[in-house]
Amino acid sequence: MEQSTYIYIKEFCTHYNIDVSLVYQLVEFEVLAIEKTDEKEVISIAELPKLEKMVRLHQELEINPQGLQAIHHLLEQITHLQEEVLSLRRRLNRFES
Repeated sequence: MEQSTYIYIKEFCTHYNIDVSLVYQLVEFEVLAIEKTDEKEVISIAELPKLEKMVRLHQELEINPQGLQAIHHLLEQITHLQEEVLSLRRRLNRFES
């Protein structure tokens, strides 16, 4: 059985009760990437957690798309810095051993 790796944007928006324009704004602000299959726009399952997080922030905290872009950028920076700290700790542990 083949597992689907995409979800239709309209299906997602219907499920979460959001306007499709929010997804397109997130794409415009380079928070998300969408693709086309069979002339329908889809989002990768890998992008789904990011989209769900942005939708929750938008609905629960009423953050606009520009704010979501800023939050996304900051979250990426935090992730990068955490990875860098982990890498530096590993290097430090090699020298201490």
